[in-house]
Amino acid sequence: MYKVIRCLYSKLQSAVRLSPTMFTEWFSVDSGVRQGDNLAPTLFALFIDELVPLINGLSCGALIGDDMISCLLYADDLVLISGTVDGLQNQLNALNDWTKTQLMNVNTEKTKIMHIRKTTKDRTQFTFRLGDNIVAFVNKYRYLGLTLSEHIDYNVSVSELVSAGSRSLGSLISKFFNMGNMDYDIFTKIYENTVIPVLDYASGVWGAKQYDNIERLHYRAIRTFLGVGKTTPIPAILADMGWHPVFIHNQCNVVRLWCRLMNMPGHRICRKVFVWDREMSRRYRNTWFNSAKTLLDRCNLSHLTENDSAISTRFILDSVKSKLVADFKDKWFNEINSMPKLRTYKHLKTDFFRAIRTKAFNKDTKICNR
Repeated sequence: MYKVIRCLYSKLQSAVRLSPTMFTEWFSVDSGVRQGDNLAPTLFALFIDELVPLINGLSCGALIGDDMISCLLYADDLVLISGTVDGLQNQLNALNDWTKTQLMNVNTEKTKIMHIRKTTKDRTQFTFRLGDNIVAFVNKYRYLGLTLSEHIDYNVSVSELVSAGSRSLGSLISKFFNMGNMDYDIFTKIYENTVIPVLDYASGVWGAKQYDNIERLHYRAIRTFLGVGKTTPIPAILADMGWHPVFIHNQCNVVRLWCRLMNMPGHRICRKVFVWDREMSRRYRNTWFNSAKTLLDRCNLSHLTENDSAISTRFILDSVKSKLVADFKDKWFNEINSMPKLRTYKHLKTDFFRAIRTKAFNKDTKICNR
């Protein structure tokens, strides 16, 4: 295997394609991996793997229970973690020395410092350096697609996801009107596969509570298909469309993540953080474990949080979703009966189900809904 890889990278040459028929002159590539090669990510991971024990050996990380976490590495993205400013600076110094030895350059434009702290504490005034460059502070940073703020305010994260989801929905709405007619099943399928995944990204972490801006985007999609205005009561459009609120799916993802962490081997970092968070929840209320526990308590599954035995993810998810949907339908029924504007509607529709007239969108449907 070694000889094969050595042959692949011996006398390596590349060219830049300027057009379908025009290329630059061939030039030698003496460092790096082949661009677009399936083997390249594995080779780079093997190459950079020696950096992790180097950073860990400094013992400058953050304590999570009895374990110290100094860095997180995914492909070529590296996160350095430390509980002190001196510790983080030592890690930056070690990173700078290692990259120089390996003839690598760190992208200083994308390298930032974020001081994670409580809202009552001020940001540190320490000046961090990577070699000769000063590393700037930021109040939020996107890592692996999720925006994290310096105060771990998930409203910031959700706002970024809603902005991205709004662009996806705008593309769907544009196609919807250009077609002039779209079947309900097609509209729902496209929405669930292009918009919901954006709104749902990493919701296992932040999705324990309901966010109004996500639901407003959800209502916008429904109103577009039904052809109704902004003043149309929300309970009516939800029932006519037969769509549940997004927060039900978000909360199911919280439980799904909880099940995954419960069944995860003890040596994994995620499992160690989960166990630490569970211990912290005995002293502090505002923890992820307590949010998941509150959700399970609502679904009459509180006994599952008291043991570490293997659990059935499918059974738990089905139980949680059934309970959340039942609670939502009860709330919907109460809202229908308490809104004077729906005094006639409640006699025509006594249960939460998709109306037949929403099967397809056309001009007659739009006039009828208005």
